[in-house]
Amino acid sequence: MKSYFLNPQSDADGTQWTALGDVKCNSLTVVNNTGTELEFKIGSDAGVLRLKDGQGYQFSVLNASELKFRRVDQSNTQVTLYTVEAEAL
Repeated sequence: MKSYFLNPQSDADGTQWTALGDVKCNSLTVVNNTGTELEFKIGSDAGVLRLKDGQGYQFSVLNASELKFRRVDQSNTQVTLYTVEAEAL
């Protein structure tokens, strides 16, 4: 199994969704240590998953770029996710 670590930064205006990097994977583990609540969605799906600071989740995606995130408060203060691991078989 190979692991890739990503460090995406949220969008500068706070309202747009930011896709994670273009990395093929079987699963994507995210831990939110940004100090603020984030919301995530897969593709253009209308449903979102919110992660409070300190929470984590493992997403089942084939490419990390399928997952998008933004700040819940939609502040223009950018945050960086330093704890994103894409695992590929």
